[in-house]
Amino acid sequence: MKRKPRRPAGFKYIAQLEKRLLEVETLLGDRPLGKPTVPDISSRKEQTTPVALLNTAALIKSPNGSNPWMPESEPQIPSPEQTSNLGFNLGLTFRGHDRNEPDLSTLGVYITDRMWPHHTPELRPVSRPARQQLPTKAVALELIEETFSNYNRFLPLFHEEDFLREFQLKYSTSNPGDAGWWACLNVVLSIAHRLRAIRALDPTQEHILACGYVQNALSVVSELSVSDRSLSAVQALAGMACILQDTPDPEPAAMLVAAALRLAQAMNLHRECSSPGLTESQAEKRRRVFWKVYILDKDISLRTSRPFGQDDDDMDVRLPSNTSLELGNLDLFNRRIGLALVQGQVYKQLYSVRAGRQTATQRAIAAQELSSLLSYWKSSAQLELPEDSTVLPGLQLSGETIHKVVLRLTYIHCLAMIDRHLLPTAPSSSSNHELGWPEALSPPGSLCVAESRKAIRLVEAIPQGDCAFVWMLLHAFFAAASSMLYNLTQNPMSPNAISDLDLVEPFLRLLETLARGPSTLSQSDELVRMHHTCNNLNLKAKEAVRLFSLRSPASFT
Repeated sequence: MKRKPRRPAGFKYIAQLEKRLLEVETLLGDRPLGKPTVPDISSRKEQTTPVALLNTAALIKSPNGSNPWMPESEPQIPSPEQTSNLGFNLGLTFRGHDRNEPDLSTLGVYITDRMWPHHTPELRPVSRPARQQLPTKAVALELIEETFSNYNRFLPLFHEEDFLREFQLKYSTSNPGDAGWWACLNVVLSIAHRLRAIRALDPTQEHILACGYVQNALSVVSELSVSDRSLSAVQALAGMACILQDTPDPEPAAMLVAAALRLAQAMNLHRECSSPGLTESQAEKRRRVFWKVYILDKDISLRTSRPFGQDDDDMDVRLPSNTSLELGNLDLFNRRIGLALVQGQVYKQLYSVRAGRQTATQRAIAAQELSSLLSYWKSSAQLELPEDSTVLPGLQLSGETIHKVVLRLTYIHCLAMIDRHLLPTAPSSSSNHELGWPEALSPPGSLCVAESRKAIRLVEAIPQGDCAFVWMLLHAFFAAASSMLYNLTQNPMSPNAISDLDLVEPFLRLLETLARGPSTLSQSDELVRMHHTCNNLNLKAKEAVRLFSLRSPASFT
């Protein structure tokens, strides 16, 4: 008897797929062309509607024909239920609903003993975050001026004239369909509210609005990364990364920086002569955007000890010129670029996989050369700040001062990362392991300790209640505090022992406050590691100093 041909494996599954495809085609054929319909997604039934149909709600105009993204009156502060939907629960992780959007929370929590007064509920697993309405045009213009006066003057990510021209032309019709402009606009608005939060006595409302606008920008990340090859797309991705640096989890910012850098490379922003037809003004705009992304790339690389995306051997773009940029601000920008160049070499020569295969002596030689390079950079950077000697709690920081504080603390973090490899000899590895100090590394040198004393004072200059500012600088403060405490464990007879213990106390209280925060925040791996390391170092330093004072009490009189 002849047998029928054997059916291929999985034929039933293929048949089911064909049936579902037929249903979709039928649905598309029955849909009236003149009246777009929105599918009912409230039920949890198996969905066979294409993703394109799920987004048709965004295309429907409001009944009066106005822009649905623009309010008819002043913007309202979202309710607690709305902030829940905006993704403000504490802890930043990529656990969004259907677009992998991060939860933006830690831009708005307090750092005082009255910690965390606004406990936000967990995200609802069904609803998508609602978009934040744009403010009126007059309010938006004030926010734009805030960003360009206190942020963009020192780190020129956007070109002011071009941005204001687009603002006048597009603001009344702004919507996510124009992904590049929509994202850049919301990034600028978010930065402005972040700057206002730093100066506000109660920054809660400013934080909520800042989070809402950056959530708007994040809603078009996929379009920017995949289908938009424009300078505004690079600017938007880099701007979102800047904002998300102020969070306990560096991963979202790292992903956005990587996307911005790849897009910049695809546009040949890393090459000086890539487009001979460009005017000098256009070339200058491209240079500034590239160098801003470069700074973020190197900073996040050294912060996370992971590879950077732009190798110095594969670029020949010139430094920014002084076109339409004040000389002092240009110097600050170029100094930040110079520090980023050093940061890249520190990672490459001391923390890369290849560096890990070298001997401790080889790394010590490289560290000595890097220390000289960083010292040369500092001698020309003029980093001395009045707050180094007299820091007043709650000090109102100007835009320029904020950037100088960030520059100084980035420098101390870089110095500490070099200093750990300067000397090949070290205490026993078991001692290092107990202290949380990397294996086979030496106690910090005198320069690192002296600079750490200056940097750690800046903890008290942080605006009270501004958690976002802390997360951006936490690694630098940790480097300074751990260097000072570890030095005391090895050198308890230092004449500055008692004062050093007092200097690190505000930072230890800050870590303790953060660790007592909501569970989603206190579970941050970086925070747990820093808190544990500093507590151990502090206990050992105090014990070492106490034992030495018992042996020679006269040394402290």
